[in-house]
Amino acid sequence: MARKMLIDGEAESVPGVEQGTHFDFDLFIIGTGSGGVRAARFLSNYGAKVGICELPFNAISSETIGGVGGTCVIRGCVPKKILVYGASFGGELEDARNYGWELSEKVDFNWKKLLQKKTDEINRLNGIYKRLLSNAGVKLFEGEAKIVG
Repeated sequence: MARKMLIDGEAESVPGVEQGTHFDFDLFIIGTGSGGVRAARFLSNYGAKVGICELPFNAISSETIGGVGGTCVIRGCVPKKILVYGASFGGELEDARNYGWELSEKVDFNWKKLLQKKTDEINRLNGIYKRLLSNAGVKLFEGEAKIVG
């Protein structure tokens, strides 16, 4: 917040910051998980200039590709819940027959369709998070970020 304090005239100098130092952002966040996105939006709404960085998007993430939304959205909670939910229907349909349901057609499971549903949901949520950041005025950088110095 040193940049904002200096610009707003709230301080003539900030301890630990050399006079004449230029900052591109008040806050720069590495990682767009729920905490990073929340902090970025919150501070941006209070007038801070915020940048955030995340690995380039891919619905199947790794150490070099990821996406806005973090581990939960891209490879944790959301994909797991979709896969578990989709897998549970087979047993439910079989049990339904014991409770008066008559299923006239043979029910088949399509693994590719379930995986596509998972990918579509990850893409949808990634887009929502990107729009939330953009609408809050947060500058998103896709790439790798690290602290140096």
